[in-house]
Amino acid sequence: MNKNNNRFNDILKILSIIMVLVLILFSSSSCCGLLKEYYNTIEDNQENIEDNQENDKGDKYSDIKEELSDTTGYYISSEEEEKFYENLKENYNGENLEEVIEDIKNLKNFYPKGFFIVIKTAPLDNFSFLNLIFSELSADLGSGDLFESDIFGGDTTSLNMLVHEYTHLGCLYRNLFDINEEGYFYLMGNFGVFIKKDRELFEKTELYKDMSNPDDTDLTYLSPGLGKSEIDFMVILDEINAYTKGTETMLALEEMVPENSCNDTRYSLLKQMSYLELYLKKAYKEHPKDWEYIISNKGLSFLIMKLWQEASRFEQIIKDDYRFSFNGGPVAEFVYNNENFSIIGKLSDDSEVIQYKEKNFDEVSFAELIIYEIK
Repeated sequence: MNKNNNRFNDILKILSIIMVLVLILFSSSSCCGLLKEYYNTIEDNQENIEDNQENDKGDKYSDIKEELSDTTGYYISSEEEEKFYENLKENYNGENLEEVIEDIKNLKNFYPKGFFIVIKTAPLDNFSFLNLIFSELSADLGSGDLFESDIFGGDTTSLNMLVHEYTHLGCLYRNLFDINEEGYFYLMGNFGVFIKKDRELFEKTELYKDMSNPDDTDLTYLSPGLGKSEIDFMVILDEINAYTKGTETMLALEEMVPENSCNDTRYSLLKQMSYLELYLKKAYKEHPKDWEYIISNKGLSFLIMKLWQEASRFEQIIKDDYRFSFNGGPVAEFVYNNENFSIIGKLSDDSEVIQYKEKNFDEVSFAELIIYEIK
C-alpha cells in the first residue's frame, strides 16, 4: 500500500515538474514575443523621433500653417478691401501708415481668417482699435517698454492684438442682426454665434477672492471694480475665443517672429482656460443651480466644449516653442492637473454634448444656439 502511495506521489511530482516546464516554456515564448514587440516599438519610436527632428529642420508648423492660410469660407470682395484701405488712410493717424498696410497684407496672405475678422469688424468701431494698436506697438517705444520689438516680436505682436481686439468687437454684430433676446454674441471666424442666456450666474470675481497669491493677470481679469470684471463667465469665454484667434495669428506668422524673441502667447491663453476651470468647479461645488443651468443649456455647453477644444489644440501646438511659451509651463501644469481638467469632461458628459465633439457650429442644432454667417 505504501509502495503504491509512493509511486502515486512520484507520478504527481513528475507531472507537476512537466507542467512547470511547459508553463516556463510558454511564458518564455510570450515574454520573447512581448520583448520583441517592445523593442520594435522602441525602434519605431526612435525612427519617428528622427523623422520629427528632420522635419524640425524645415518648417515644423507646415501642416497647421497650411490650414491657417486656407481662404475657404472667408470671402472678401475687392470693393470691400479697397474701401477698407481708403478708410484706413483717412482715419489712421499714425506716422507709419505704409508699414501698417504692409503688416495687414501679411495678415491677408498668411492668416485669411484674421484678415476677414479685421476687414468685417473694423468699420464697426471707426478704426479706434486699429489706431491704438499700430500707433502704440509698431512705433519705437524705447528700451524699457514691455512691447519692445526684440522681446515680443514687434509687428507680429501688433497683428496678434489687432485680431484679438477685433474678435472682441464681433459682439457688435448682434446689433446688425437685430437680436433682441438675452444672451451673448461671439465672432467665430466667419460665423456669428449667439447663445441665449436669460440670467446672470455668480460673478467671476469670486474666483479672485479665493486666490491666495493672485498675479497681475488675475488682477486684470478677475478683481472687483474693473468694469466688466463683475460679469459671470461669459466674459471668460469671450477672452478664450479672442486669445485663441491671437494664438492662431502668431502661428500663421511665426516665420516673422525672430528666433531670439519670446512672448507670453501660450501663458495668456492658458490663464483664461484656468479661469474657466475654476469657474465651472466653483459652480459645481458651491452654486449647484448655476451648474444645472449651464448643463441644461446644451447650446451653452456645446459652446464651452468647442472653445476649449480649440484653445487646448493651439496651446499644445506652441508649447515646445520658447518664442511663444514664456512662463506657460506652471499654468499648463495647473490647467491639465486632473483635479482641474476633469471638470471639462464632466461638463461635456453631464450636458450630453460630448456626442457632438467632432461637429462644428454649423453642423449642430440647439434651441439656445443661433448661427449667423458673416458676409
